[in-house]
Amino acid sequence: MNLQGIMKKSFAVNIFLVILKIASGLLFNSYALIADGVHSISDLMSDVFVILGIKHSLKPADDEHPFGHGKFEYVLSFVLGLSIILIAYNLAKNVITNFDDIAKVPSMISLIVVIAVVTIKLFLARYLIKKGKETDSQIISASGKESLTDVFSSIVVFFGIISVIIGEQIGLDLLLKGDKIASIIIAIFIVRIGALIIYDAVKSMQGKSVSKEICSVYKKQIQQIDGVIDVDHIDMIAYGPYYQALVDIRVDGNKTVTEGHDIAENVTKALYDNEKICHVVVHVNPDE
Repeated sequence: MNLQGIMKKSFAVNIFLVILKIASGLLFNSYALIADGVHSISDLMSDVFVILGIKHSLKPADDEHPFGHGKFEYVLSFVLGLSIILIAYNLAKNVITNFDDIAKVPSMISLIVVIAVVTIKLFLARYLIKKGKETDSQIISASGKESLTDVFSSIVVFFGIISVIIGEQIGLDLLLKGDKIASIIIAIFIVRIGALIIYDAVKSMQGKSVSKEICSVYKKQIQQIDGVIDVDHIDMIAYGPYYQALVDIRVDGNKTVTEGHDIAENVTKALYDNEKICHVVVHVNPDE
């Protein structure tokens, strides 16, 4: 599965949503819709960073990077998180500064736009999460989950717009602030996304273990190799899209050192045949 191809589809959808939201917000007088458009810019930036991260992290290992360049995506994720928080700060600052300005009543058409946005974004989020699972790509799954938060922010926009329309009808000033309050709530959503991205990036930089489910797949593969009695232990560490495998295998204690070494070599070769494995260490234990 082409990871960059998946993210380019997401990028195209997010460009469309940014233009749709911001243009509709300006045209139909909705601060919240414009704020949601800014939120989608953070999704757009995420797609750019993911595409760049995947491209660089897929570079083969070299002398300076014996485990490959997989951790580069974590550095980009950290920078992305900071950028998203900065966007949220400027958005909230602008809304709060103009909070007491006379509210403009959004058009009813803006509600139709929001419903369309929620539908499109929901399909995109489910697509990315599904592809992330199929390709075992943490970064694509994370992008899908981030897109899912955009659905919730658009729902906030929907209620913010309705609040202003109702407030104008019944003459209640508090409801007339609903559009701007929705914008501030969206800014908080964006800050939360940025903080989570930074947290995940820092955690991954420190060395993140691969899930037990994935490890069990490789364990079963190793157990089927001729000469391997069992796998005593297997640890796998994620390096972006790649894995480092640390394996303890058990072999017949009557085997010679050379024979044990050959079995370990077969295990190493079998793991390296998988394009996701960037480094393998095999330790041989004699069976008593």
